[in-house]
Amino acid sequence: MTELRVTVPDEIARQLAKEANEWRTSAEDVASEVLVHVRAANRCRPVFIGTAHSGSGDLSERAEELLAGVPRP
Repeated sequence: MTELRVTVPDEIARQLAKEANEWRTSAEDVASEVLVHVRAANRCRPVFIGTAHSGSGDLSERAEELLAGVPRP
């Protein structure tokens, strides 16, 4: 195992300390667990999201118009 020193904003340090206190562990262990879960969550993201372009830059502005003909439940 490698020891790693990081600098975080005071608010993050307070949140880590609070969580550690609730779980009766160290802030370092909480931070390590958070990183493990973030990494796992990022691996679950489909790789194709955000890779396509519709060719139109105004889709969000035209959403209601474009969806007008689509049946809704």
